[in-house]
Amino acid sequence: MIGQDIETVQRFTDTIQALPEVVECHLMVGDCDFLLKIVVSNIEEYRQLQIKHLKRENSVQNIKTEIPMQKIKQTSAVPLD
Repeated sequence: MIGQDIETVQRFTDTIQALPEVVECHLMVGDCDFLLKIVVSNIEEYRQLQIKHLKRENSVQNIKTEIPMQKIKQTSAVPLD
């Protein structure tokens, strides 16, 4: 993000809310400001999403992309014993 002011964050979150490809968005503490989980059919669709939406968003300073190679474990269970 270029800033942490309310207007900048709100502009970004409004953009994210409008993108059906973004299935999760988390405000983070640490090196990055937001963590997005994006679901698309292929890498070209992701590239187009970046070009048309994320890079055009004025509040985005840089984008770091990480693509998982293999799912090892995924669960929604919460161990509250």
